[in-house]
Amino acid sequence: MYTKPIIIPNEEIAEGIYAASGDCYYVTAEIKQRPETGRGDHRIQVNGRHDTDHHSSEQILTLTFNMPVVYKSSNGTLVGGSGTNSIHIKYNYHNNGVDNIGLGDVVVESDTGLAIMGCSISCNRHCMC
Repeated sequence: MYTKPIIIPNEEIAEGIYAASGDCYYVTAEIKQRPETGRGDHRIQVNGRHDTDHHSSEQILTLTFNMPVVYKSSNGTLVGGSGTNSIHIKYNYHNNGVDNIGLGDVVVESDTGLAIMGCSISCNRHCMC
């Protein structure tokens, strides 16, 4: 069942959450850790809710930023975009028709002022079970 997300802007929040809805995933992404002394990377929490009538065994996460990023790590496999404003990461989770995934392990490096401008998860729409 598709539920349209509602986003309420708040200029007073220092770190925003980006929410998006695609054909079968509702996705949120938030920068949870920014560079500090001894650590120069950004750590991003991404959560997806698969809410549809099909299973999937492969997902592609796309994160778009306001500036170029260098991909450092995740539990997926980078399939493109390091050094640009948009990265694409492949995952191989089994998702039932209604299922949640948490990808709190996306790590990138960039200049100060990084913001998430978009996020989406697409799937292969079938199960390899």
